[in-house]
Amino acid sequence: MFCADANGRVIAAARLSVSESSDTKDCPTYMSALEYALAAAPPPYDTREYDDLFRISSEDATWMAVSLITNAEREGDGAKRLWSLAACSRHDTEQHLLKTHAVDESRHALYYLRLLDIAFPGITDPAFRVKLQALSPRFGMEQDLFPVEGSPYAKVPTIDDFIQMNIAEIRTTIHHLMQRKALRKHCDDVAFGRIEPLLDALLRDELRHVGYTADLIENFARQMVTGELQKLMTRRISDFNQITHDELGNAVFDCHVECCAKRPWCRQKAQPVLPVSRDVR
Repeated sequence: MFCADANGRVIAAARLSVSESSDTKDCPTYMSALEYALAAAPPPYDTREYDDLFRISSEDATWMAVSLITNAEREGDGAKRLWSLAACSRHDTEQHLLKTHAVDESRHALYYLRLLDIAFPGITDPAFRVKLQALSPRFGMEQDLFPVEGSPYAKVPTIDDFIQMNIAEIRTTIHHLMQRKALRKHCDDVAFGRIEPLLDALLRDELRHVGYTADLIENFARQMVTGELQKLMTRRISDFNQITHDELGNAVFDCHVECCAKRPWCRQKAQPVLPVSRDVR
């Protein structure tokens, strides 16, 4: 499904997503802008070297457990951001898509904690494990939308927001594929049999998120001057590349709140992740 060549997985993830969920004939303007941006600023997370670094780091059980908790934190924080954007959206379809995405991310936070429990039983202190449940805001489609208090995303969504979401979801998809391989090494057949349905659900959702944000970008692009989308996409790809380089210096492979606090356009005002117990089973 995903090519291993440079830039191959990013493009493959985008193409697969828009082919399955796009309403705008595979989003040609979006795809052209993405291809332009990737050529101008090739992502480090689309290379074999990045895969190798992740594989080496993930061989450590404690590192992998912390990575799962960081993912739960990221999903819960992202859910709050999306919930606020949805609450401020002026378009019914857009609002529904953002709300659905927020509910997905809220659920994903709990999925990652479930992966933690299955792959690394007993790695966290029981009292601490209970506290981790609070990483998910537990949003549901039946709830009324409201801007999260203090959120910088309590604003009308823009194409810049959708571009950032789109790139982040593609990056998360690639991380997910690497994470799946790593978890297989930490689990016996029985444990992985319990994990695999969760991983499949996560991947389906991530690809769907790439597709709907691509569709929104395609629609917004109709109102933009020729070349403007390419420039904005390139700038945001470059931003995520810099985040990735910064994370690699700390052996981190996904966006986290410390990163977001440094960048006004990234997720802000999130609470730091709680420390994981260092006692490995």
